[in-house]
Amino acid sequence: MKIVITLVVLVIISNFQSINGQEDKFTTFPTESTELELLNRLRLDRNIKAREEVSYESIEGDPFLYQDFVSGKLFLKTGESIPSNFRFDIFKGEIQFGNKDEIYALINPENVSSVLMDTLRFIYSGFLKSREDIGSVENSWFILKKDGKYRLLIRKNLRLQAVTPPKPYQEEGSPAKFIHTRDTYYVQPEGGSAVKIDNKKDLLDFLPDKNGRLNSFIKDNNLDVKKVDDLAKIISFCNSL
Repeated sequence: MKIVITLVVLVIISNFQSINGQEDKFTTFPTESTELELLNRLRLDRNIKAREEVSYESIEGDPFLYQDFVSGKLFLKTGESIPSNFRFDIFKGEIQFGNKDEIYALINPENVSSVLMDTLRFIYSGFLKSREDIGSVENSWFILKKDGKYRLLIRKNLRLQAVTPPKPYQEEGSPAKFIHTRDTYYVQPEGGSAVKIDNKKDLLDFLPDKNGRLNSFIKDNNLDVKKVDDLAKIISFCNSL
């Protein structure tokens, strides 16, 4: 604990949270490392908290979008950009950077413009949890599929299947398991919250002033709102109106 206090006093704390496994451990970093540059320049929060990482070793499956860290770049709202290695933990809903020995989690994502991870761009955005309640806004990381006046966003989904106890006369049951579920798609108007789109009716209800032209475009091009590439074409058409 004394180490933590010393670091808080001597260092302007960064925007990342150390998650170094079983112990609450803070270390100093060599000045040449990308991680140090990232930690030093993301001076957007005045506190950093060590926490014990939830172990995934006893759980089958993979909670990450990429199994390993991949190269990418973090873009701040200040206009700065910083390269590093990133991964997205779907279960925790957080972007992490570093490597398997030193892992940091982004804890103030609202200060980040976007994160480019391999070929995918992530943004942190508000969305309506309930279409009927405009006050039910929550925040999440999304993959930005299409940009413009209307953005098409993809949310990755995952569920944790509980441990199954052994049946009578069985020695072992089934371990807990991560199961990747269907992606969900959202459309976000400029300056507004994203809205989940499950079907054609959802899209037309969301854009009532474009109903006629949208309906014709979808029908003429034989597009399916439930297919992300088709939905991307529809959103591109909306942005052209």
